[in-house]
Amino acid sequence: MASQSDSSGTGSGRGSASLGSIEADRIKRMVDKLAEERRGLSPRALPRRQLTLPAVKAPSLEDLQVTVPGPEELLEEDVLGRLHELALESAETRDRASGEPIQMGDLILIDTLGYAEGRLIPFSARSEMELEMAPQAMIPGFCEALVGTPVGDGRELEVVLPDDYPIESLRGVKATFLVDVLAAKEVDLPDPESQEFLHALGRGATLDEVMASIVDELSDEQAEELWLEAQERVLDELVLRLGEVQVPPELVEEEIREHWKANELPLLQEKDFAADELQEALEGWLGDTDTRVDAERRIRVSLALRAILEAQRLQLTPARLEELLGDVVQSLGMSQEDARQALGDPETAGPIRDMATHLMAVEYVMSRARIQFEGVPGTFPGRPPRPGDASQGQLPSGRVPRTGPQRV
Repeated sequence: MASQSDSSGTGSGRGSASLGSIEADRIKRMVDKLAEERRGLSPRALPRRQLTLPAVKAPSLEDLQVTVPGPEELLEEDVLGRLHELALESAETRDRASGEPIQMGDLILIDTLGYAEGRLIPFSARSEMELEMAPQAMIPGFCEALVGTPVGDGRELEVVLPDDYPIESLRGVKATFLVDVLAAKEVDLPDPESQEFLHALGRGATLDEVMASIVDELSDEQAEELWLEAQERVLDELVLRLGEVQVPPELVEEEIREHWKANELPLLQEKDFAADELQEALEGWLGDTDTRVDAERRIRVSLALRAILEAQRLQLTPARLEELLGDVVQSLGMSQEDARQALGDPETAGPIRDMATHLMAVEYVMSRARIQFEGVPGTFPGRPPRPGDASQGQLPSGRVPRTGPQRV
């Protein structure tokens, strides 16, 4: 089950792999595990098997150029959706008491498990997920069926998975979701045209001015997403240049297994799943085609980046680590202070340095790449422009110019 901010409902796709490789995910998991251990929250862990990555030759970086499709057209619903998010941030809320029934429009915190055809739906186990009680495109009727559930209680819901559900084999199938409502807030949304709301936003004196600022904001976000897409396409090109590399199936399965352990296992253990039920849940992930493709892709990218580091003899110096630290903490979701403390401890410094090394490899590759955006003349260096850049052909403020009128 997906929230409005994460509608995929699956463990596949590139959202978790924007840094490009298994290495980034491995490091993130290590840091998360260390943080959990410090808080005494580390779940019972399954042992990780030690597997060897195949040796590869560094792919060539000559004539490394990719083309990125132009941005999608901004629609009125996109702008109204962002306005609604801003209104939610400014809304007055009231914590619902234990036993009080939840209603549409509430903000709720839930645990959920989904079942179909007698088995746990892969990727359906969610712990402490925040959700707005509003129609959900991924699972139509989900929130509507939750109306009236008392805070602190659970409910069993029966829904039919839509024809575009991410797991193809489950499209159109009847599913059962077990939902525990942990907490809820009643929400009183402000009038988006009221002067009080407009003043609090600080985005303009009128609703039209606020809407215009949202269009600019969404356009900038589109540009950032296009640069990320450019990076993913460059890394995909590296994978192609690796040639025929045999990735052992057990390596792919171990990568998926680690993702499952980090994302789904803790909740299943909390719900006292038996060993055979845990194995069945893991097999759901292992058997998902998109998840296997994505895991193998991350492994291949990691192989390419490691080979390039070795071939170019790139090393992480103290000065280079300091330069990259801001990007490292952003990637790992840490604060600068936490990162510096981790670097001072031999037991926790490794993951931080590994992430910095990974980012250094990606940055080096992107420095050798050229990017072409559809609808925009010329090619550009493989990184978004930064303040002070004066290179000819750089895109101003990182924004890819819109190629046509926007329907807003």
